[in-house]
Amino acid sequence: MRSWKKILFGLSISFIIIFIVAGAIFYNMLSSSLPAYQGIITSSKIISDIEIYRDSFAVPYIFAENDNDAAFALGYVHAQERLFTMDFIRRAGEGRLSEILGDEAVPFDNMFRTVGIKRNILRNYSRIDPSVISLLQSYSDGVNAYIEERKGNYSIEFDVLGYQPEKWKPLHSLIIIKMMAWELNMSWWTDLTFSELIQKLGEKKALEILPDYPENAPTIIADNFKYLSAINSSLVETDKAFRNFIGWTGTHIGSNNWVVNANKSTSGKPIIANDPHLAFSAPGKWFAATVNSKEGWKTSGVTLPGVPGIVIGKGENISWVLTNVMNDDADFYIEKLDSSDSKYFVDGQWRDLRIIKDTIKVKNGKDRVIEIKETHRGPIISDIHTFNFIYNTAESEFPPISMKWLGNEFSDEMLGFYKINKAKNWNQFREGVKYFGIPGQNFVYADTTGNIGYIMGARIPLRKKNNPTLVFDGTNTENDWQGYVPVEEIPVVLNPKENFITSANNKILKDFKYHISNLWEPSSRIDRIYELLNSKEKHSAEDFKKYQMDITSPYAKLITSHIVKAFEGIKINDNNLKTAIELLSEWDFNLKKQSQTPSIYVVTLKYLLHNIYYDELGDDLFNRFVFLANVPFRSLLRVLDKPESLIFDDISTAKTESKNEIIRKSLADALTFLEENLGKDLTNWQWGRLHTVTFKHAFSGNFSLLDKYINIGPYEIGGDGTTINNTEYPFSESIDKYPMFSHSEFENILGPSMRYIYDFAKPDQYYLILTTGQSGNVMSDNYRDQTPYWLQGKYMLIKTDESSIRKNKNLLLIKRK
Repeated sequence: MRSWKKILFGLSISFIIIFIVAGAIFYNMLSSSLPAYQGIITSSKIISDIEIYRDSFAVPYIFAENDNDAAFALGYVHAQERLFTMDFIRRAGEGRLSEILGDEAVPFDNMFRTVGIKRNILRNYSRIDPSVISLLQSYSDGVNAYIEERKGNYSIEFDVLGYQPEKWKPLHSLIIIKMMAWELNMSWWTDLTFSELIQKLGEKKALEILPDYPENAPTIIADNFKYLSAINSSLVETDKAFRNFIGWTGTHIGSNNWVVNANKSTSGKPIIANDPHLAFSAPGKWFAATVNSKEGWKTSGVTLPGVPGIVIGKGENISWVLTNVMNDDADFYIEKLDSSDSKYFVDGQWRDLRIIKDTIKVKNGKDRVIEIKETHRGPIISDIHTFNFIYNTAESEFPPISMKWLGNEFSDEMLGFYKINKAKNWNQFREGVKYFGIPGQNFVYADTTGNIGYIMGARIPLRKKNNPTLVFDGTNTENDWQGYVPVEEIPVVLNPKENFITSANNKILKDFKYHISNLWEPSSRIDRIYELLNSKEKHSAEDFKKYQMDITSPYAKLITSHIVKAFEGIKINDNNLKTAIELLSEWDFNLKKQSQTPSIYVVTLKYLLHNIYYDELGDDLFNRFVFLANVPFRSLLRVLDKPESLIFDDISTAKTESKNEIIRKSLADALTFLEENLGKDLTNWQWGRLHTVTFKHAFSGNFSLLDKYINIGPYEIGGDGTTINNTEYPFSESIDKYPMFSHSEFENILGPSMRYIYDFAKPDQYYLILTTGQSGNVMSDNYRDQTPYWLQGKYMLIKTDESSIRKNKNLLLIKRK
């Protein structure tokens, strides 16, 4: 062999060896951050020894002598698997993301410092029940035990961002709860966006497209509304950017739950089910756990990392499940400030603003000093738009707007859940729910004695007017909250004659004398659930599994009837158009991923929204109108039932378009889109080619090769935002785009964050599945192991009896030091 070939061969071998060795070192370095599931650790912060068993899915089963030690153990296992997520959310709530992310996060820190989540928790801290503080301290001790134990050897995210986690405090768990409330609070979108709609379109045309406006009240709009200054959408845009940034990208923030009693159960006992719909991410939102304390805290289900307690699951004798109430828990007020911007005018006099100076520390940048102004209602939130802050644009001419948000008022959800976790019967459960204020939840219940029940767990503001959908005049206190709806008037149901209870973010009850919301979800999911629960006399847990995966849409049936009718009597020459009409006419409204008909329907729906609303609203307002998906869904049904409406006319053309002309144009536009993107052969238009789901890591979008490793997906998927198996895709385009959470046009970004089914006939086991896995560590076998089950409608079988638990070989013992 020639010498140069020998040299080249030797160098190649050397490079390969170096690459393999470097890869092995890097792999070992990453693997060293994996949590230990076996062994013995010690702590001086516990009272007695603790046992933590884990099964093959890394679900922990905690045995403790007392509740505080159980909380310690839960804090420890949360930190083992989800410390980065916990730290990221607490930083977001405190307004401290800029310390680790730099300038990019300054607008979000400004927003949350202005909103005041941390500030208001501290104001009310002394009012929190002492037992809760004690439990939170024990939980914090558990988190901190892990932080101290693994110092310098955390998951890779900390190394990439170049920082170490600080100690956990009880305050941080309370921030996590409030951040969940902020994610689930979508009601404030209506106030600002609907106000802009009326200002732009005028009262008459706006009322044609506002969904079910107003709620529980006559159609009355203040005479002086159109003379108020133009509405500033700063908070809307900044929060939209934050949701994109952190991954809260969906807006069908809802869920399904239902329960049947013995009369409708094949097992002769109640069966209860739940699937909360939240934005997708990797890792997912929930963490499964079982807690066994000899002081009576014996629960199993899903937890929220950062908070000690089972959020959804089962106790010794009961089970409870949740959906979002859609409570309108925020109001906005246009304020009048004096020339010094230090006073605001209300009820004929000037009052002092509360002015707070604060400093945002910025990684590799200059600290930002901000000034926060508060009225008696809450903070002024007008000037916190992303671009205003980053690019130092001129002072806006928009009026100052203050926000009253229920999340800044005192409520003790942690005490409520602690009591629910320990409840043994309906009365004890009801006692716990009454402490629950935000985010408003529909609690559906069952117990071992055969009871089924419902309680609305929410604090409902008392308002003088029953249609608070628009921004109020802040120069008087006429529209200030008058307190809250008395607990005894909160809706409650026990053992209804129908023998089942279900909720799917639908309107709670007719003619309730207090305003709850204008943001009910379209009735499609609840209609389908009713249809299934009434389809036969008795149901099983296996039936419930099928129901949770159901992708038939009553909403699609309604829209499709309008599409097909628009082509009656019309001569059609185009072959794809002719076939599309035939497919829609014969469709069963099942959005199967293998079918072409859902693609035709969904893309037509996209163009229907654009062709009906865009010319009237313009780019920005259109995107805000369709951002909260239930608004256009509900508005479209209302508009299509009024063929004479002028909203169908395209104001950018000389002629006056009719409803059917707009529908025909929308289907034609849809076929053009499908031909350009999937080819002219209609047999290749399967819905799954457009509609995929990817569970994205926080670092997603920065490097394509890395994405394949840290993201989970993409996978083809069926359904849409109106099916029981909610697979929402976005209608709006993001104005403030962030690569880590960018998405394709029909990408599924939100849906069942977990699925839970419990049959009381088998009290020591239940079915559960998460979207990704228990672990947030990308090196873990449990980072993505549940995703195939979730996609296929399969479940883990969680066994909660002691003998089954102790068969697990993974045992971590925490001994008192």
